[in-house]
Amino acid sequence: MTREKPPSSTVLAQTQESFVSHKPNRRRILATGLGGAVVGLLLPTPFTPLSAQDERPSLSFFRIGTGPSAESLYSLGTAISAGISRPPGSSPCDEGGICGVPGLIAVAQTRAGSIPNIRDIRDGVLESALVHADMAYWAFTGGGPFADEASVPDLRVIADLIPVSLHIVVRADSGINSIRDLKGRTISLGARGAGTGTIVNTLLRLNGLNLQDIKPVYLRPGPAADHLITGVIDAFFEMGAAPIEAISELQQEETIKLLPIDGAAQQTLKGFFPFLSAGTIPSQVYRKIEEITTVKLGVKWVVKEKMDAVLIQNITRALWQSSTADLFNHNNPGLTFPTVEEGRPKGRVPVHPGAQAYYDTIHSS
Repeated sequence: MTREKPPSSTVLAQTQESFVSHKPNRRRILATGLGGAVVGLLLPTPFTPLSAQDERPSLSFFRIGTGPSAESLYSLGTAISAGISRPPGSSPCDEGGICGVPGLIAVAQTRAGSIPNIRDIRDGVLESALVHADMAYWAFTGGGPFADEASVPDLRVIADLIPVSLHIVVRADSGINSIRDLKGRTISLGARGAGTGTIVNTLLRLNGLNLQDIKPVYLRPGPAADHLITGVIDAFFEMGAAPIEAISELQQEETIKLLPIDGAAQQTLKGFFPFLSAGTIPSQVYRKIEEITTVKLGVKWVVKEKMDAVLIQNITRALWQSSTADLFNHNNPGLTFPTVEEGRPKGRVPVHPGAQAYYDTIHSS
């Protein structure tokens, strides 16, 4: 299959500047009170074609729910939105422009996590979202957090993207050396809606603890890092692609360590949750921290089945052009955008027919 010509370095730099490189700094977010800001508020409508000049493609907006602005899913969403967008008036792809979908403007929007993302897809508030594989599975099957509310049996996958790892962060001088040492401590279990609760609760039980043995709070990674510095909390759990920006910034002010998830607890977790696998946080991803064993799961880009198949096929094609990967890799040192072979969806949740049509073309060529 012939790949479309990648964008010129000038166009790529301009796109990075306008879509990605203004990723908010955690301190600036907290100072201005914009931690929950929605990136797309300046754009007036959801995915609805708008009138445009006859000689130009119709203009459409396509929202992508991501995560908090200090997390890797937000950066992933902004890279994808830049890579698949191609507003009217853009330079042609074969002249060095971004090879996105003609007339499409994709918008990355912050969310607390996978659960609100899926609810917003279910309720028609979002066209698509980046969600953890476990939450996609539970939403599709009606289990886990979705056992007591409407499931999403028409949830479909465009692509599997970067893996995320479970981090357990403590101060180096805390005296906490294992999960059992968390007893009686104040612990952030992640933001409400982030989707880590079921896994974390199971991990605590495997180590002889339950929620009554700790003082749980629910914080996003930036505030959790701040409260760890000030001693308000003793540890925090966070599921994200290493390096997580909030943890890297935390190291500028506090010496920390990460607790391992290994041995029988890791094996049992994998048995309980088929979407989990063994993983490591590599040495020196976080300064002066050696390799840590943990568990990881994938991130899926999901939509509802009713989304137009031609649109989703074109979006999937644009996703796997070099510009999307270049945008993400440039702005996320230490992380690597997957190849199309790695990103072809796997697992229980079905592939969207439009995405499947694209994957069929590349595997038959």
